[in-house]
Formats: sequence, structure tokens, C-alpha cells
Amino acid sequence: MRLADQKALSLEKAVLMALVYADLFAYPLTADEVWFWLPREATRKETNKTLKRLLEIKKIRKQSSFYFLADPGVILARGRKEACSGKKLDLARKVSQGIARCPWVELVAVSGNLAIRAASSSDDVDLFIIALPGCLYRARLASVLITEAFGRRRRPGEREAADKICLNLFLEGDNLVLPKSRQDFYTAHEALQLLPLAGNMGFYRQFLLDNKWLAGYLPQAYRVRLKGLPVENIALASKRGGANWLERVAEVSQLFYSRCRRRQLVTNENNKRQLFFHPQDQRWKILARFNKGLRKIAS
Repeated sequence: MRLADQKALSLEKAVLMALVYADLFAYPLTADEVWFWLPREATRKETNKTLKRLLEIKKIRKQSSFYFLADPGVILARGRKEACSGKKLDLARKVSQGIARCPWVELVAVSGNLAIRAASSSDDVDLFIIALPGCLYRARLASVLITEAFGRRRRPGEREAADKICLNLFLEGDNLVLPKSRQDFYTAHEALQLLPLAGNMGFYRQFLLDNKWLAGYLPQAYRVRLKGLPVENIALASKRGGANWLERVAEVSQLFYSRCRRRQLVTNENNKRQLFFHPQDQRWKILARFNKGLRKIAS
């Protein structure tokens, strides 16, 4: 729900949208979390009043401090996922710190369910990496080698992904705007739940500033995340990494290897300095399930 459409969105529907999306991951929300993930502007007082109203008409349920649509089992599921996520985050932090020592890497963050402590035991660890400008392929090559050294890299085609590291997305520090083709409700959630683990946190702040479209989907989350980030020096983002020949060698060698392995490194179609790699891209499946859930509560 983009900002232009928010005025037409009732607060009851906005609350239901937040809960429907969370329900896709068996993840009940507290009142504050519902407010945080609302797809429209609202105060906490207004949100609490709306939650009370939805409880009265039995559109939603509440147990302990958690709100959900129907199945109270999601509360136990959340507890199990939080316990499981703690161990995975320890691993993610250790690997991220190793990658961040690379001179071509500016920031490493964990993405996906793990970023909000909602990972299952079978889940991998997704990493989001911002590289020094002009060093995209060097940063990726170094990240692959470091992850291999930890013995945790998720290789293309691997089915068993538990606790493996998946290097999902690489952006350059002066090239942070996500492509329009990916600007949707799913990507907004993924971007705003990123958890920076190592490097210069100012680059995540700059990422949010460069992707102002996020506020059109999740205005509270965008404002709160931006406000909570330190204003750190990212002057290096105005500099290039130098040694263009080395970057070219890293690029050609990785593209050649990918072709030989019949695996494609997916670049933004209009911006070759962004790399996307998702062994099993769930974006369209999740959006389809989300829309199905919205239709169900509307009926």
C-alpha cells in the first residue's frame, strides 16, 4: 500500500494487513509491533483502540501480549524460532565480522526471517552486503572465500541449508537504490527488518535515505528505523575503489565460473553494479499468499 493510497486505507484494514503478513511466517505480534509494521500512519493510541475493536468483533485473537488471526500455536512457534535464531545470529555475527574486515566491504547485515528472530532450525543465514564503490565483484569474491573458510557457504543447488551462509545481495555504497521492479510490500519488509552486524552502520542509514519509497509502504517502520541509526561518516562512498583492472578480473572470472556451473549471477537489468542471488526466491510466492490472506479476511 503506497503512501498515495494510505488515506483510503482504514486503520482496521491496516492492522489486519500487518497481522496477515506476520501470519505467513507464524509470527504473532505485540501491540507495538503491529503499530511498527502498519502500512499507514497512525498513533499507538489509535492502533490500540483498533486492536480492541477487532478483538470485540472477533476478527483477531489475543493471548498473553500477542495478537494473531486464528491459531494460538503461533505463540509457541515464535518462542521456538526466537530460541533457534539466537544461535544462528551468533554464527551470522561471527561470519559478518570476518567479511567486514575485507577492505572492499563497507557493511554486512543479516536479512530475512533471522533479522527479526523468526528463523526455523532448517533456515539458512541470508547476508546483505554493501561494497566500496567500484569494488562489487571483489567484495563478492572475498565474501565467498571468507564464507568458505568458515565452512558455512551455501553452495548453488544445495538442498540442506540449515546454518549455511547465503550471500543474497550486493550493492555498491554509491548505488543503493533498489530497482523499481522490486519495490513492493515484500521488499519493503525485507529492507526495513535488515539487521546490520558489522561495518559502518551509516551505510544502512544511507540505504534507507536513498530508498524513500519504503515509507510509502511502511511509514512507521521507516521513520523509526531511520531515527534509530547513528549518523556515521560514509565519506568513502564518494570515492572509487581504484585498481579497475582487478575489479574487471574479479568480474570476468566470477561470470565465467557461473556460466560453467550453469548458475546465473542476477544483476539489476538497468544497473549492472547490483548483484542479486536467491537460490529460492520466495518473493512472488509470499506476495501471492499475502494477497490470498487479504481476500480471505475481506470475505
